[in-house]
Amino acid sequence: MKKTLGLILLASACSAQAQTSEFVQLVPAPYLPKNVNFSLGAVALSMPKYTGADEHRVTAYPMFDVQWKNGAFFSAYNGLGYNFSKDPSLQYGPRMSLEAARDESRSARLSGLGDVNTALEPGAFFNYSVNQNYSLLSSIRYGSGSDHNGLQLSLGGRATTSLNSRHRLSASFGADWANTAYVQSYFGVNASQSSASGYAQYAPSAGLTDVRVGANWHWNIDTNWSLTTGATMKYLTGDAGKSPFVFQKNPVTVFSAANYRF
Repeated sequence: MKKTLGLILLASACSAQAQTSEFVQLVPAPYLPKNVNFSLGAVALSMPKYTGADEHRVTAYPMFDVQWKNGAFFSAYNGLGYNFSKDPSLQYGPRMSLEAARDESRSARLSGLGDVNTALEPGAFFNYSVNQNYSLLSSIRYGSGSDHNGLQLSLGGRATTSLNSRHRLSASFGADWANTAYVQSYFGVNASQSSASGYAQYAPSAGLTDVRVGANWHWNIDTNWSLTTGATMKYLTGDAGKSPFVFQKNPVTVFSAANYRF
């Protein structure tokens, strides 16, 4: 109980800058060594100041992950949720994810556009493992954006190969679709924003917002410590890519994360 309360406080402390992943990626319950599996660490990232920025920032925040053998999970990466499936090849259930804030003060390019606050997003996930190396991933999230009525649907996949008992390589791809409320919040310019920022009014429509590819290397240093390093590249498409304050359509994020398993 004390460990769970500590994680909730930790999640609150890093929520302003952290964001959960589009996809849930869990260890299948039959392969979990304990009833409660807990890890703690930190991640450092070089990433755009906002989606579409041509300026980068370097940031770091705590990471934590708890996965229960009964299907429950709570993670800075996966969010809070429950996997109903006992089949190792399937994962599905509800989850609560987090969409990070976009602060106007982060870049001069955002001046006059106002803040978009951090949002909790109820949703669901469904994953299917074709075999131990290939998985198909999907999720739906609702509640982001200026009025908390943004909807996002993500589809993708992942391929993994083990080099040996300590080293593993993974590659991933994905695509995001969003409704008008989401796209307007993060890529649009209304009349008051236009007056304050100098950007022309822009009213984007629902549609595909981005496609992306990524790769990472995972190193099990010993039975407790691990290190994961990788990069993700997006390509902003549709009305999102045409936004007047998108200056880089293919932003790249590079990260490195260290974790300790208890």
